[in-house]
Amino acid sequence: MIKIEVTGNSIPEVADKLLAIGASLRASAAAETPRGVTKVEGNVPKSVPVAVAIESQPTTPEPSSTPAPAASGSELSFETDVTPVVLAVVQTKGKPVVEEILSQFGVARASQLDPARWPELVAALQDAL
Repeated sequence: MIKIEVTGNSIPEVADKLLAIGASLRASAAAETPRGVTKVEGNVPKSVPVAVAIESQPTTPEPSSTPAPAASGSELSFETDVTPVVLAVVQTKGKPVVEEILSQFGVARASQLDPARWPELVAALQDAL
């Protein structure tokens, strides 16, 4: 049995990680197991996601929810630098404004943006405030 625990600093971050894990499991399960074999076992609270697989699958690197230490003063942390600005714009201007700004960067969620472009995103979001 494989137990998967997903943590994050925001619901959208956890949702993105769960979707990525689900897609990965679905793709590997569809290729290697017959339908109906993958299941959840045990008395598990609804808030704890658990996946059971037939055999151990190779893992793909997932973005860590732990912020990496900044190598220089110009690098930003998603949790401490980007997320608060996104939430501030959603709160003051509304979600459609954030969605429009994110579409200019070609992403639907801030967490999908390349970290090298976070400073541009933060600047655009701060301009919207």
